[in-house]
Amino acid sequence: MLKYVFLDSQNLCGINYGITTNFLNKFGIESVIARCKTNEEIIDIAADADAVGLVEVNMNGELMDKLLKCKVLVRYGVGYDSIAVQDATERDIAVCNLPDYCRPDVATHALGLILDCNRKITLHDRRLRMGDWNGHYGYRTKRLSSQKLGLIGFGNIARELVKYIKPFNMDVIAYDPRRKNDVFLEFGVRKTCLNEVLEKSDIISIHTHLTKETIHLINKESIAQMKDGVIIVNTASGAIVSLDDLAEALNSGKVKAAGLSVIEGEPNVPPEHPIFSCENAILNPYCTNHSVQAEIEQHIKAAKSVIDVLRGKLPYNCVNKQDIEKWYGRVRLMNGA
Repeated sequence: MLKYVFLDSQNLCGINYGITTNFLNKFGIESVIARCKTNEEIIDIAADADAVGLVEVNMNGELMDKLLKCKVLVRYGVGYDSIAVQDATERDIAVCNLPDYCRPDVATHALGLILDCNRKITLHDRRLRMGDWNGHYGYRTKRLSSQKLGLIGFGNIARELVKYIKPFNMDVIAYDPRRKNDVFLEFGVRKTCLNEVLEKSDIISIHTHLTKETIHLINKESIAQMKDGVIIVNTASGAIVSLDDLAEALNSGKVKAAGLSVIEGEPNVPPEHPIFSCENAILNPYCTNHSVQAEIEQHIKAAKSVIDVLRGKLPYNCVNKQDIEKWYGRVRLMNGA
């Protein structure tokens, strides 16, 4: 019987793993939901696994060499920086992510943070609970239709956000060197360079992957390029924004407000960090991907990825699909396809 092991369920709490296990069981795949905290525990439970799911495990080549039967690694999320993709490719292991399971949910959350920061909704709520009924408290607000929205990254979530933002008649520009021009044209967004997004935007919303190049992309130097009174929203990855530099800019007023659903260092941000004293910052735990529908899609899409690979098919969400095609061809031949 084929075996699937989810390694670190403790990093994805409060969800129904029965959706995955029930789906895989229908296809004759045994499922094990584990709470591994060390590589030794991973090896002990997954050495004979045909497929492996994970959230935050640092999956490198050395560890892959211990997973003797593994044919596919599934990252339960959009990003997959915790997996050494090249190491997996060299070992004929397909790497799959879930690029679209929570697209409407994250885009809606980004829109909510934009609206909240722009209209001071959370700020006024905090002040009112302190007995302050002054509707003019804090920074000055502007109509969205008078402002320019700059997007850093123009993937699925950013494009979904553009659909939601259109009724507000904002001018939208975006930076994403990986996307072709016709994608921007399709959504009525002007493609531009990173410097223009930084310098011309009234509101900046971040939607790029975390890579070596994007760590601390938003820092003291890039914030200095921005307009005075800019609003920054980050629903992508916490480490893209230097928390120290952002807190300094919020306190100085250079950044008018910020909405963060991902925070550098989470959940181990020291309680004395200056970001927590910034009343013009909206801080959320990572919750943008949460909805009943997203949870179901997350499990079903992950399970289907496992089934596809083990049957020798090429999943649409295989991030190393071009390099792994030879392996798929061998599997098809072995299956007599």
